[in-house]
Amino acid sequence: MVKLLSRTVIYVFIAVFLLLTTAGIKVGASLIAEQSLYKIIIIGDVFSTLELVEFVNVLVFAILGMGFGLATAFLPKISRYKTSAILLIILVPLIFSTSAMVRYNIWVEDFAAQENTSYTEAQSLTNSFLSDRVGINGFLGFYIYTAKLPVLPTNQAEIKGVEHLEKQVKANFMSINRIIRINPEIVTGFLAGSKWLIRIFYFSLAALTTINHFKAGCQELTRKVKPTAPHFPPVPPRYKPSIDKPMPQTGSRRKLKSH
Repeated sequence: MVKLLSRTVIYVFIAVFLLLTTAGIKVGASLIAEQSLYKIIIIGDVFSTLELVEFVNVLVFAILGMGFGLATAFLPKISRYKTSAILLIILVPLIFSTSAMVRYNIWVEDFAAQENTSYTEAQSLTNSFLSDRVGINGFLGFYIYTAKLPVLPTNQAEIKGVEHLEKQVKANFMSINRIIRINPEIVTGFLAGSKWLIRIFYFSLAALTTINHFKAGCQELTRKVKPTAPHFPPVPPRYKPSIDKPMPQTGSRRKLKSH
């Protein structure tokens, strides 16, 4: 019982370590993208729409899947794979949405800094904006709105002129369109619906990466940890009755030789 409890504690420690590590990588990559990559003039809006930072999912979810696959060694065989699978089903969407949560928090903080107000007041103002544009406030409203446009207003003046801001974003795409020569209708359709397809693609990539590396971790564990035969105490030898053998008659042989 003590051994099972200690192995379970080790498994929980590994799970928490994997969660913090992968979420930390996602947060760090998102901060770099928001502070540098997405702020490049014109092309930054394109990078933001494509959510290029999500390519880090290949690394993040490979670590997550492989780690949980190897950590199953500390669980009882009867619940080894089911426990890890349930945890991964819960953790993959949470870790995947980390980058969007970081962007939402940065947006509210920038709004508070621009308006010289508190975070709570800025959150109230942004919630009103999201409710007007998509009918839902908070992080979910933010997630839906950014599926339509990557640029967000950072003060009340931009909220009032949000339509001009949206036209400016579309104009940036059109300026790139003059270079790559894509039909304007395709660009408009891309802005309207392809963001959801991009997000589905990235989430599918994250899920498949996790599943493949989880299986690889389990297979590696099975290959290295081979079952050992049980050690039983030696069986004592059975009692065998002694067989009486006739003794050689040396005296009679000597008598025959003398005759």
